[in-house]
Amino acid sequence: MLSVCKRTRKTVTGDEEGRGDLCLLPLDIIVEILKKLPAKSLVRFRSVSKQWSTIIVSRRDFIESIVVRHPPPKLPIFIFHHCVPETFFTVSPVFSPTTTDNVVTIPRPHHPSSFHYQYSRGLICCSSSESHQVTIYNPTTRQVFPLPEIQAPPGLSSCFFGYDPITNQYKVLSIIINCDEQKLTYHVFTLGCQQSWRKVKGIDEDSYPNDYSVCIDGTIYYSAYRKSREALLLSFDIRSERFDRILVPKALSEAMLTPLDYQRLVNHLGKLGCICCNGGDTSIWIMDDPEKQEWSRTILCLPNYPLDLLGADVDTFTGATPAGEIYATQCKYYFDKSLYVYYYDMNQNSFRRVHIEGGVRDKTNKRRCCVKVFAIHDHVENTMWL
Repeated sequence: MLSVCKRTRKTVTGDEEGRGDLCLLPLDIIVEILKKLPAKSLVRFRSVSKQWSTIIVSRRDFIESIVVRHPPPKLPIFIFHHCVPETFFTVSPVFSPTTTDNVVTIPRPHHPSSFHYQYSRGLICCSSSESHQVTIYNPTTRQVFPLPEIQAPPGLSSCFFGYDPITNQYKVLSIIINCDEQKLTYHVFTLGCQQSWRKVKGIDEDSYPNDYSVCIDGTIYYSAYRKSREALLLSFDIRSERFDRILVPKALSEAMLTPLDYQRLVNHLGKLGCICCNGGDTSIWIMDDPEKQEWSRTILCLPNYPLDLLGADVDTFTGATPAGEIYATQCKYYFDKSLYVYYYDMNQNSFRRVHIEGGVRDKTNKRRCCVKVFAIHDHVENTMWL
Protein backbone atom coordinates (compact mmCIF):
# COMPACT_ATOMS: atom_id res chain seq x y z
CA MET A 1 0.00 0.00 0.00
CA LEU A 2 1.28 3.37 -0.93
CA SER A 3 0.94 5.98 1.76
CA VAL A 4 0.96 9.67 1.06
CA CYS A 5 2.34 12.11 3.60
CA LYS A 6 1.30 15.74 3.46
CA ARG A 7 4.19 18.16 3.90
CA THR A 8 3.52 21.23 6.00
CA ARG A 9 5.49 24.44 5.79
CA LYS A 10 6.53 26.30 8.92
CA THR A 11 6.61 30.04 8.88
CA VAL A 12 9.96 31.27 10.17
CA THR A 13 10.38 34.81 11.42
CA GLY A 14 13.37 36.90 10.52
CA ASP A 15 14.82 36.69 14.02
CA GLU A 16 14.50 32.89 14.11
CA GLU A 17 16.00 32.60 10.64
CA GLY A 18 18.98 34.78 11.61
CA ARG A 19 19.50 32.86 14.82
CA GLY A 20 19.37 29.57 12.96
CA ASP A 21 21.96 30.73 10.45
CA LEU A 22 24.22 31.90 13.25
CA CYS A 23 23.93 28.58 15.07
CA LEU A 24 25.20 26.84 11.92
CA LEU A 25 28.50 28.65 12.25
CA PRO A 26 31.44 26.90 13.92
CA LEU A 27 31.84 27.75 17.60
CA ASP A 28 35.21 29.43 17.15
CA ILE A 29 33.69 31.77 14.53
CA ILE A 30 30.84 32.65 16.91
CA VAL A 31 33.36 33.42 19.66
CA GLU A 32 35.34 35.72 17.36
CA ILE A 33 32.15 37.56 16.37
CA LEU A 34 31.16 38.01 20.02
CA LYS A 35 34.60 39.44 20.82
CA LYS A 36 33.88 42.34 18.45
CA LEU A 37 30.63 43.36 20.12
CA PRO A 38 30.23 46.13 22.73
CA ALA A 39 30.13 45.00 26.35
CA LYS A 40 26.54 46.18 26.78
CA SER A 41 25.45 43.94 23.91
CA LEU A 42 27.34 40.98 25.36
CA VAL A 43 25.53 41.37 28.67
CA ARG A 44 22.18 41.23 26.82
CA PHE A 45 23.24 38.28 24.67
CA ARG A 46 23.75 36.10 27.73
CA SER A 47 20.09 35.15 27.37
CA VAL A 48 20.48 33.74 23.83
CA SER A 49 21.59 30.31 25.05
CA LYS A 50 23.41 28.55 27.84
CA GLN A 51 26.40 28.14 25.56
CA TRP A 52 26.61 31.85 24.84
CA SER A 53 26.15 32.68 28.51
CA THR A 54 29.01 30.36 29.47
CA ILE A 55 31.28 31.90 26.85
CA ILE A 56 30.53 35.50 27.81
CA VAL A 57 30.60 35.31 31.61
CA SER A 58 32.98 32.48 32.50
CA ARG A 59 35.27 31.50 29.63
CA ARG A 60 38.68 32.82 30.64
CA ASP A 61 40.17 33.52 27.20
CA PHE A 62 37.01 35.35 26.13
CA ILE A 63 36.84 37.57 29.23
CA GLU A 64 40.57 38.29 28.89
CA SER A 65 40.05 39.46 25.30
CA ILE A 66 37.34 41.88 26.47
CA VAL A 67 39.52 43.20 29.29
CA VAL A 68 42.55 43.94 27.08
CA ARG A 69 40.91 44.91 23.79
CA HIS A 70 40.79 48.62 24.65
CA PRO A 71 43.48 50.63 26.45
CA PRO A 72 42.40 52.37 29.67
CA PRO A 73 40.55 55.61 28.88
CA LYS A 74 42.45 58.87 29.20
CA LEU A 75 39.70 60.32 31.37
CA PRO A 76 38.79 58.47 34.57
CA ILE A 77 35.50 57.14 35.78
CA PHE A 78 34.43 57.94 39.33
CA ILE A 79 32.78 56.33 42.30
CA PHE A 80 30.43 58.86 43.91
CA HIS A 81 29.52 57.87 47.47
CA HIS A 82 26.29 59.48 48.74
CA CYS A 83 25.07 59.48 52.35
CA VAL A 84 21.68 61.22 52.09
CA PRO A 85 18.87 60.19 52.16
CA GLU A 86 20.40 56.71 52.23
CA THR A 87 23.85 55.30 51.69
CA PHE A 88 24.55 54.41 48.07
CA PHE A 89 27.16 54.87 45.37
CA THR A 90 27.18 55.35 41.62
CA VAL A 91 29.88 54.71 39.03
CA SER A 92 30.06 57.18 36.16
CA PRO A 93 32.43 59.49 34.24
CA VAL A 94 30.14 62.43 35.13
CA PHE A 95 28.56 63.62 38.36
CA SER A 96 24.83 63.98 38.98
CA PRO A 97 23.51 64.99 42.42
CA THR A 98 20.03 63.63 41.64
CA THR A 99 20.90 60.46 39.78
CA THR A 100 18.57 57.48 39.99
CA ASP A 101 20.32 55.22 37.44
CA ASN A 102 22.81 52.49 38.34
CA VAL A 103 22.47 53.17 42.05
CA VAL A 104 24.03 50.61 44.39
CA THR A 105 22.49 50.77 47.86
CA ILE A 106 24.64 49.59 50.76
CA PRO A 107 24.05 49.25 54.53
CA ARG A 108 24.63 52.51 56.34
CA PRO A 109 27.15 52.51 59.22
CA HIS A 110 27.25 54.96 62.11
CA HIS A 111 29.99 56.95 60.36
CA PRO A 112 29.59 57.16 56.56
CA SER A 113 33.25 58.14 56.24
CA SER A 114 34.20 54.60 57.27
CA PHE A 115 33.50 53.30 53.74
CA HIS A 116 36.41 52.35 51.51
CA TYR A 117 36.50 51.45 47.82
CA GLN A 118 39.09 49.40 45.96
CA TYR A 119 39.27 48.64 42.27
CA SER A 120 40.88 45.69 40.49
CA ARG A 121 40.56 44.68 36.82
CA GLY A 122 36.98 45.75 36.25
CA LEU A 123 35.53 45.02 39.69
CA ILE A 124 34.91 47.31 42.68
CA CYS A 125 35.09 46.22 46.32
CA CYS A 126 33.14 48.30 48.85
CA SER A 127 33.72 47.76 52.57
CA SER A 128 33.33 49.53 55.90
CA SER A 129 35.75 49.50 58.79
CA GLU A 130 32.77 49.45 61.18
CA SER A 131 31.19 46.22 59.97
CA HIS A 132 32.12 42.85 58.52
CA GLN A 133 30.05 43.46 55.38
CA VAL A 134 31.69 43.57 51.94
CA THR A 135 30.05 44.20 48.55
CA ILE A 136 31.50 43.50 45.09
CA TYR A 137 30.16 45.45 42.10
CA ASN A 138 30.79 44.94 38.38
CA PRO A 139 30.13 48.20 36.47
CA THR A 140 30.02 46.33 33.13
CA THR A 141 27.29 43.83 34.05
CA ARG A 142 25.85 46.11 36.80
CA GLN A 143 25.78 43.11 39.08
CA VAL A 144 25.90 43.61 42.86
CA PHE A 145 27.26 40.74 44.94
CA PRO A 146 27.13 41.11 48.74
CA LEU A 147 29.57 38.72 50.37
CA PRO A 148 28.35 36.73 53.38
CA GLU A 149 29.07 38.41 56.67
CA ILE A 150 32.26 37.27 58.36
CA GLN A 151 31.62 35.21 61.46
CA ALA A 152 33.93 36.97 63.87
CA PRO A 153 33.65 38.93 67.13
CA PRO A 154 32.76 42.64 66.76
CA GLY A 155 35.70 44.85 65.95
CA LEU A 156 37.28 47.14 63.39
CA SER A 157 38.07 45.66 60.00
CA SER A 158 40.46 46.48 57.17
CA CYS A 159 39.56 45.05 53.79
CA PHE A 160 41.86 44.56 50.77
CA PHE A 161 41.02 43.40 47.25
CA GLY A 162 43.09 42.12 44.35
CA TYR A 163 43.46 39.88 41.31
CA ASP A 164 46.05 37.22 40.50
CA PRO A 165 46.66 36.84 36.72
CA ILE A 166 48.27 33.39 37.08
CA THR A 167 45.33 31.66 38.77
CA ASN A 168 42.73 34.07 37.33
CA GLN A 169 41.29 34.63 40.80
CA TYR A 170 39.94 37.61 42.68
CA LYS A 171 40.32 37.48 46.44
CA VAL A 172 39.19 39.66 49.32
CA LEU A 173 41.36 39.83 52.44
CA SER A 174 39.74 41.07 55.63
CA ILE A 175 41.72 41.70 58.81
CA ILE A 176 39.53 42.12 61.88
CA ILE A 177 40.79 43.68 65.09
CA ASN A 178 39.10 42.56 68.29
CA CYS A 179 39.40 45.80 70.25
CA ASP A 180 38.64 44.17 73.61
CA GLU A 181 41.28 41.46 73.36
CA GLN A 182 43.59 43.36 70.98
CA LYS A 183 43.81 40.33 68.68
CA LEU A 184 43.78 40.13 64.90
CA THR A 185 42.07 37.50 62.76
CA TYR A 186 42.64 37.10 59.01
CA HIS A 187 39.90 36.01 56.58
CA VAL A 188 39.92 35.34 52.80
CA PHE A 189 37.08 35.09 50.30
CA THR A 190 37.68 33.79 46.75
CA LEU A 191 35.19 35.02 44.15
CA GLY A 192 33.56 32.26 42.12
CA CYS A 193 35.02 29.37 44.12
CA GLN A 194 33.25 29.45 47.45
CA GLN A 195 30.35 30.94 49.34
CA SER A 196 32.05 31.43 52.68
CA TRP A 197 35.07 33.08 54.25
CA ARG A 198 38.14 31.07 55.21
CA LYS A 199 40.27 31.90 58.21
CA VAL A 200 43.98 32.01 57.32
CA LYS A 201 47.22 32.43 59.20
CA GLY A 202 48.35 36.03 59.55
CA ILE A 203 51.80 37.55 59.78
CA ASP A 204 52.18 39.36 63.07
CA GLU A 205 49.80 39.78 65.98
CA ASP A 206 51.33 43.15 66.77
CA SER A 207 50.84 44.82 63.36
CA TYR A 208 47.70 46.87 62.87
CA PRO A 209 46.76 47.49 59.21
CA ASN A 210 45.93 50.83 57.67
CA ASP A 211 43.12 51.12 55.14
CA TYR A 212 45.12 52.01 52.03
CA SER A 213 46.54 49.34 49.75
CA VAL A 214 47.47 48.59 46.14
CA CYS A 215 47.51 45.34 44.14
CA ILE A 216 50.29 44.76 41.59
CA ASP A 217 50.79 41.49 39.65
CA GLY A 218 48.93 39.33 42.11
CA THR A 219 50.35 40.85 45.30
CA ILE A 220 48.46 43.14 47.66
CA TYR A 221 50.64 45.68 49.46
CA TYR A 222 49.41 47.52 52.53
CA SER A 223 50.90 49.59 55.33
CA ALA A 224 50.60 48.82 59.02
CA TYR A 225 51.94 50.08 62.32
CA ARG A 226 52.98 48.82 65.71
CA LYS A 227 52.18 50.38 69.04
CA SER A 228 55.89 51.09 69.40
CA ARG A 229 55.47 53.77 66.69
CA GLU A 230 57.02 51.61 63.99
CA ALA A 231 55.63 51.74 60.45
CA LEU A 232 55.54 48.55 58.39
CA LEU A 233 54.97 47.70 54.75
CA LEU A 234 53.42 44.25 54.33
CA SER A 235 52.42 42.10 51.38
CA PHE A 236 49.87 39.36 50.75
CA ASP A 237 50.46 36.98 47.85
CA ILE A 238 47.02 36.17 46.43
CA ARG A 239 48.03 32.83 44.95
CA SER A 240 49.87 31.32 47.94
CA GLU A 241 48.02 33.40 50.58
CA ARG A 242 51.35 34.08 52.24
CA PHE A 243 52.19 37.28 54.10
CA ASP A 244 55.62 38.95 54.00
CA ARG A 245 57.25 42.06 55.32
CA ILE A 246 58.75 44.45 52.76
CA LEU A 247 62.05 46.03 53.73
CA VAL A 248 61.99 49.81 53.37
CA PRO A 249 64.66 52.49 53.90
CA LYS A 250 64.66 54.19 57.28
CA ALA A 251 63.68 57.53 55.73
CA LEU A 252 60.60 55.95 54.12
CA SER A 253 59.66 54.18 57.35
CA GLU A 254 59.78 57.51 59.17
CA ALA A 255 57.74 59.20 56.44
CA MET A 256 55.09 56.50 56.76
CA LEU A 257 54.51 57.55 60.37
CA THR A 258 52.83 60.74 59.16
CA PRO A 259 48.99 60.80 59.18
CA LEU A 260 47.37 58.57 56.58
CA ASP A 261 45.95 61.56 54.72
CA TYR A 262 49.51 62.48 53.72
CA GLN A 263 50.63 59.15 52.20
CA ARG A 264 49.43 56.74 49.53
CA LEU A 265 50.58 53.43 48.08
CA VAL A 266 50.32 53.51 44.27
CA ASN A 267 51.00 51.45 41.18
CA HIS A 268 53.52 53.59 39.34
CA LEU A 269 54.17 52.14 35.88
CA GLY A 270 53.88 48.60 37.22
CA LYS A 271 56.07 49.18 40.28
CA LEU A 272 55.13 49.70 43.92
CA GLY A 273 55.28 53.36 44.87
CA CYS A 274 54.63 55.36 48.00
CA ILE A 275 53.76 59.05 47.82
CA CYS A 276 54.58 60.97 51.00
CA CYS A 277 53.90 64.58 51.94
CA ASN A 278 55.87 65.64 54.97
CA GLY A 279 56.57 69.16 56.15
CA GLY A 280 55.59 70.65 52.81
CA ASP A 281 57.91 68.31 50.87
CA THR A 282 56.40 65.81 48.47
CA SER A 283 58.34 62.76 47.35
CA ILE A 284 57.64 59.42 45.72
CA TRP A 285 59.48 56.24 46.64
CA ILE A 286 59.64 53.46 44.02
CA MET A 287 60.57 49.83 44.70
CA ASP A 288 62.72 49.25 41.62
CA ASP A 289 63.57 45.61 42.34
CA PRO A 290 60.91 43.56 44.19
CA GLU A 291 63.25 40.60 44.73
CA LYS A 292 66.10 42.65 46.21
CA GLN A 293 63.59 45.18 47.62
CA GLU A 294 65.70 48.10 46.45
CA TRP A 295 64.13 51.56 46.54
CA SER A 296 64.72 54.90 44.88
CA ARG A 297 63.39 58.28 45.92
CA THR A 298 62.36 61.24 43.79
CA ILE A 299 61.73 64.58 45.47
CA LEU A 300 59.10 66.42 43.48
CA CYS A 301 59.89 70.00 42.57
CA LEU A 302 56.73 71.45 44.01
CA PRO A 303 55.94 74.56 46.02
CA ASN A 304 54.88 74.01 49.62
CA TYR A 305 51.35 72.59 49.71
CA PRO A 306 50.84 72.95 45.94
CA LEU A 307 47.33 71.52 46.02
CA ASP A 308 46.27 74.16 48.54
CA LEU A 309 47.55 76.82 46.17
CA LEU A 310 45.34 75.35 43.45
CA GLY A 311 42.32 75.51 45.72
CA ALA A 312 41.89 71.73 45.95
CA ASP A 313 40.22 70.23 49.01
CA VAL A 314 42.83 67.48 49.35
CA ASP A 315 45.96 66.97 51.41
CA THR A 316 48.03 64.76 49.15
CA PHE A 317 48.06 62.91 45.86
CA THR A 318 45.78 59.90 45.76
CA GLY A 319 47.13 57.72 42.97
CA ALA A 320 48.99 57.33 39.68
CA THR A 321 47.66 57.00 36.13
CA PRO A 322 48.75 54.25 33.70
CA ALA A 323 50.86 56.93 31.96
CA GLY A 324 52.79 57.69 35.17
CA GLU A 325 51.19 60.98 36.18
CA ILE A 326 50.27 61.28 39.83
CA TYR A 327 46.88 62.75 40.58
CA ALA A 328 44.73 64.14 43.36
CA THR A 329 40.95 63.98 43.61
CA GLN A 330 38.74 66.20 45.73
CA CYS A 331 37.79 63.33 48.01
CA LYS A 332 34.92 65.24 49.65
CA TYR A 333 32.61 67.37 47.55
CA TYR A 334 30.31 69.85 49.35
CA PHE A 335 28.66 71.39 46.27
CA ASP A 336 30.30 74.73 47.12
CA LYS A 337 32.67 74.86 44.15
CA SER A 338 33.48 73.12 40.88
CA LEU A 339 34.83 69.58 41.02
CA TYR A 340 38.26 68.80 39.57
CA VAL A 341 40.97 66.15 39.28
CA TYR A 342 44.54 67.49 39.50
CA TYR A 343 47.47 65.89 37.67
CA TYR A 344 51.21 66.34 38.06
CA ASP A 345 53.69 65.20 35.39
CA MET A 346 57.01 64.49 37.09
CA ASN A 347 58.95 64.53 33.82
CA GLN A 348 57.55 67.86 32.65
CA ASN A 349 57.23 69.31 36.18
CA SER A 350 53.80 70.60 35.25
CA PHE A 351 50.30 70.67 36.69
CA ARG A 352 46.99 70.37 34.92
CA ARG A 353 43.43 69.98 36.10
CA VAL A 354 40.37 68.35 34.54
CA HIS A 355 36.85 69.43 35.36
CA ILE A 356 34.46 66.61 36.29
CA GLU A 357 31.37 67.13 34.16
CA GLY A 358 28.33 67.87 36.30
CA GLY A 359 30.38 68.97 39.30
CA VAL A 360 29.58 72.70 39.39
CA ARG A 361 29.15 75.16 42.19
CA ASP A 362 25.63 75.21 43.63
CA LYS A 363 24.99 78.22 45.86
CA THR A 364 21.44 77.06 46.59
CA ASN A 365 22.51 73.73 48.08
CA LYS A 366 22.40 74.12 51.86
CA ARG A 367 23.03 70.49 52.73
CA ARG A 368 25.89 69.85 55.12
CA CYS A 369 26.43 66.36 53.76
CA CYS A 370 29.11 65.70 51.20
CA VAL A 371 29.72 63.26 48.40
CA LYS A 372 32.92 61.24 48.57
CA VAL A 373 34.73 60.94 45.25
CA PHE A 374 37.08 58.13 44.16
CA ALA A 375 38.77 58.16 40.76
CA ILE A 376 39.57 55.08 38.64
CA HIS A 377 42.09 55.68 35.86
CA ASP A 378 42.71 52.11 34.70
CA HIS A 379 39.10 50.98 34.24
CA VAL A 380 38.48 48.07 31.88
CA GLU A 381 35.30 46.27 30.85
CA ASN A 382 34.82 42.83 32.35
CA THR A 383 31.90 40.49 31.53
CA MET A 384 32.64 38.12 34.41
CA TRP A 385 29.50 37.08 36.28
CA LEU A 386 29.79 37.26 40.04
